[in-house]
Amino acid sequence: MCACLALAGAFTSAAADDSAGASAAVSARRASIQAAGPRKVSFPAPPNPLSPGRSAVVVQSPFGLSIEYPLLQRALGTGACPSTSLISTLRELGSPTIRIGGDSQDLAGPNATYHYDLPASFWTTLGCLAHETGAQIVVGLNFATNSLGDQQAMIAAAQQAIPAAQLSFSLGNEPDLYTISHIIPNEPGFIVPSFRSPPWTAGMFASQWQTRRTQLGTIRLEGPDLAGTGWRARIEQALRADPPSQVDAHGYPTVAPCGKSGLPATAANLLSIHASVGMAEKLSWLARTAHAIGRPAVISETNSASCGGRPGVSDAPVSGVWAIRYVIAALLAGFQQVRFHSAGTSYDPLVYNANGSVTLRPLGRALLFLHHWLPVGSRIVAVSRDPEVLGVMVSDGSHTSAILSSFASKVVSFSLSGHPKLRLAPGTIVALRLH
Repeated sequence: MCACLALAGAFTSAAADDSAGASAAVSARRASIQAAGPRKVSFPAPPNPLSPGRSAVVVQSPFGLSIEYPLLQRALGTGACPSTSLISTLRELGSPTIRIGGDSQDLAGPNATYHYDLPASFWTTLGCLAHETGAQIVVGLNFATNSLGDQQAMIAAAQQAIPAAQLSFSLGNEPDLYTISHIIPNEPGFIVPSFRSPPWTAGMFASQWQTRRTQLGTIRLEGPDLAGTGWRARIEQALRADPPSQVDAHGYPTVAPCGKSGLPATAANLLSIHASVGMAEKLSWLARTAHAIGRPAVISETNSASCGGRPGVSDAPVSGVWAIRYVIAALLAGFQQVRFHSAGTSYDPLVYNANGSVTLRPLGRALLFLHHWLPVGSRIVAVSRDPEVLGVMVSDGSHTSAILSSFASKVVSFSLSGHPKLRLAPGTIVALRLH
């Protein structure tokens, strides 16, 4: 006997029209990453995460949440503790890591001179959430405009409210894009200014980042939170010379309509192998670097599409299928966790309602699936020799399961050793309890 679960994806696609009024600066935002750094260096092709025999141990929750400061403030509410619904939802998800950051990170500070003011009450309620859920909290520090004194004030406030064993920090958000101004998808009337003037190079960033880390003293800190790979060569050197507690990167597989170039956010593109396995391959250099310096690696910010996601795709079942594939591929590529970003837009996995209740979107239900089928302590092994089928065995000491998903455009047959053939439909996830 086996238990089977199929999570159907959506296949409706539409043309990706640019948002009205999107500026040329916005459209060039990520494309400029290459120009901001040194001449591109050639690197060996990364290994395929799904190569048969590749394995990984799930050492912590395989997924986490990344939440913008203003959205988390609304979710926490105005009381000394957040709603029971928020606490119970996070517990049901296994109390995943909560990273507070994103665009708002480099606009936030401890007083009203910042675009996002973080009052003392914010830390009190966040501390209650940490105590009630046991979740790890990653506090994003403003590296773009904060003074050392204001960064130290935020660290002190967080340390007073959150248990030390659950607290860590990051310093800056996507610093490789600091020369570019851009919109915030959930705050269209506001333009994020450019934080550095050209030339802003990887070497300049590494020097400033390492100096500030030294000034901040002994804190658990992850980084460098880059948006792209254009600074790879110089950043690898910096990480090897002075590694943070944990290394991380951001990665979005598609682009929602906002004037930026890239793979359009459609269901078909999100279901392609490039959007999940390809993204894990692209970022795997960071996991290999982390392994070499004895540090864990995480993908600290991602979702189905940049620019806040695309309604009808990012909030549809297809996003859940993509997320499960992406997490599995990332684990096999050497990452320990993938954090899904929330900004109050269509790609949020959880919707934080005004009455304190929480609604799970399809992406949120995919996180529940991952919590159930990839328990902490389990070992996953890639078993598929078919390049169009993602297939892994999951063993936790008591049970062995299989998770399967086909990238083919038609139904395919797949055999697991000792079990009858299975028919895998496109855009689905199938999980089986084998014994």
